[in-house]
Amino acid sequence: MSTRSLLLLLGALLLPQVSQAAYSDGLAAYEAEDYPRAFVAWQDAANHGDSAAQASLAIMYHQGNGVVQNDALAAVWMRKAANQGSAAAEVFLGSMYFDGQGVPKDDAQAVVWFRRAAGQNNARAQDLLGTMYYRGGVAIERNPSIAAAWFKQAAAQGYAASQYNLAICYDNGEGVKKDTAQALVWLRLAAQQGYAPAMRVLGQHYLAGQGIAKNNELAYIYFDLAGRFVGDSSDPAPGVAQLRDSAAGQLDATALREAQDRAANWRPAQPLP
Repeated sequence: MSTRSLLLLLGALLLPQVSQAAYSDGLAAYEAEDYPRAFVAWQDAANHGDSAAQASLAIMYHQGNGVVQNDALAAVWMRKAANQGSAAAEVFLGSMYFDGQGVPKDDAQAVVWFRRAAGQNNARAQDLLGTMYYRGGVAIERNPSIAAAWFKQAAAQGYAASQYNLAICYDNGEGVKKDTAQALVWLRLAAQQGYAPAMRVLGQHYLAGQGIAKNNELAYIYFDLAGRFVGDSSDPAPGVAQLRDSAAGQLDATALREAQDRAANWRPAQPLP
């Protein structure tokens, strides 16, 4: 997990009673990669019930920064924070159960913690629950309708993965009535955040003229963007290089150069091509 991700998690965990001085000291040390000092600062606060410090220690143990990597201890500290009602910690602990990290793999327990966080309107937890319902498994029977309902909640909060997942539901008519126009709406919202899988599927729509006017130049642009932004997504964009080459083969040299320039100059949050 990056320092930026750590900051986001800790920000979600902060409670009014947290000692800002102690927390800031540990965070400053962590950002400076002075992990021993960060550990000392956070351990004292964690032992006094500070949920942000408890989660921070959990992350240090999970990453092995300044301490011997130990997912079992990471789970212990994350559980302490989760038991105080932190949605971010609940999601993290649920993910540990889902992946079997530091605790025995237990999808039922993962669902318990995801539900707690989702009940606090945590978008990531809602997306994870939706994914579990969409796929089905030991702990949850497959139910695309419930999956779509969870995706809608997270998508409405701007969560790119759920916007993409909801688009796929509309594209395939799973859990919702098939609606290509709605699929394209959600694909664009996810793509505008730089979500590579949404860019790939948008490109496929333009290449095939599915629900939208066929446009090989835009297809090339979205395939190229998907390839460039795939590193920022947890869901790969399979075959995107071949798709891009297929679109390029249908463009003349001038149109191809223009498409390459438009793709190279685009950044997330800018209007889509």
